Amino acid sequence: MQKKIDLKKITIASIIIAAVIIMIVIIRSCGTSGNQQFEFAKATIGRVKRTISVTGVIEVKESQRVLSKMSGIVNRVYVDFNDAVRRGQILATIDSIEIDQKLMKLASQLESVNLELDIAREELAGKKSLFKENLISKTAMQKAELDYKSVMMKHKQVQLDYNLALKQKDNTRIASPLSGIVISREIDENIPTDITKTLFVVAPSLRDMRLLISVDESDIGIIRKDQVVNFTVSAYPDEKFEGKIGQIRINPIPKGGLVSYQSIVVCDNNRMLLKPGMTATATIVVNDKDKTLCVPNQAFYVSPIDMEYESGKKFLWVKTNRLVNGLPMTRIEVETGIRGDLFTEVTKNLKAGDEVLVKVTKKDSNGSK
Repeated sequence: MQKKIDLKKITIASIIIAAVIIMIVIIRSCGTSGNQQFEFAKATIGRVKRTISVTGVIEVKESQRVLSKMSGIVNRVYVDFNDAVRRGQILATIDSIEIDQKLMKLASQLESVNLELDIAREELAGKKSLFKENLISKTAMQKAELDYKSVMMKHKQVQLDYNLALKQKDNTRIASPLSGIVISREIDENIPTDITKTLFVVAPSLRDMRLLISVDESDIGIIRKDQVVNFTVSAYPDEKFEGKIGQIRINPIPKGGLVSYQSIVVCDNNRMLLKPGMTATATIVVNDKDKTLCVPNQAFYVSPIDMEYESGKKFLWVKTNRLVNGLPMTRIEVETGIRGDLFTEVTKNLKAGDEVLVKVTKKDSNGSK
C-alpha cells in the first residue's frame, strides 16, 4: 500500500515537472527561435527629429572694407581695433606733399589761364564791335574767335587737372563709410600702401552675426530657407546658440573630390559672446514632428528570416502572443512619414504599444552570441 502511494506521488511529481518544463520552453520560444534571440521595442508616441551636422565660421553681418584709393605713405592713423566710429569720420591720412605741390602749381596755372581767358573775351568783344562797323576784315574777326576758343580749351584742361588733383587730395583722407565699429585695422603709420589695399574693416554692429556653413552635396537637396540651426563654439562649450538659414548658395565648392555648397545662417549676438572667425559645430533641423507614432529606425532593417527586398514598401516584424510559422512575430506592411535620426514616423497599420523587432542575435553551437 505504501509503495502504491509513493508511486502515485512520483507520477504526480513527474507530471508537474514535465508541465513546468513545457511552460519554460513555451515562454522562451516567445523570445527565441532555434539559435536566434530576438529583441523588441514598443511603438510609442514621441518626437521624430532629423538633423544634419555641419561646421562653419562666424562672420560679421554686412561689414564693409575701407580701401585705399591711391598709393603713398600712411601719415596718421586715428582709430584702432574695436573703436566706435561715425559715418564720414577720418580714420587715417596718407602723405600728400606731392599732391599739395601739384595743387599749388595747378592753382597758379588756373589763375593765369583765367586772366588769359578774360583778355581773349574782351578782345573778341572789341573785334565784334569793329567788325559791325566794317573797320576790320572778316579774317581778323575769325582769328579773334579762334584765339578765344583756344584759350577756352586751355582753361578747361587746366580746370580738369586741378579738379583731379583736388580729388586726389581728398583721397588722402580715409573716411568711414558707415557708423559702427572697427573690426580690423590693416595699416600702420609710416608704412606704404597701394591702391585698392584694404585699410580697415568696419561693421555696423556685432549684435547681428552670420554663420557661414558648408553643406555636403548629398544633403543640400533637403536644406531650406528658414530652417533652424543650432550650434556651439569651443569658447563656450556649454552655451547653445540658434539661428535660421537665410541664404542657400548654388555656387559649388569642390574639395578633395567632394562638392559642398555654402549656406548663410543668420543669428543674433545680443549677449555679445560670438566673435568673428570663431569655428562653430552646427546642427540643421531638417524635420521635426512631435507627438507622433514612431519606432526605432533599425526596425526597418532587421528580419528573423531571409526576405526578398520589395521596392517602395516598408515592413515591420510585430510581436504576437502565439507562434506564427514557428516565430513569435508576424510581418506587416506599414506606411511611414518622417525618418529621423533615431526614429521613423509610422502612419498606418501600427498602434502605440505594439512591439516591433529591432535586433536578432544568433548563437553558435557553443551558445556564444
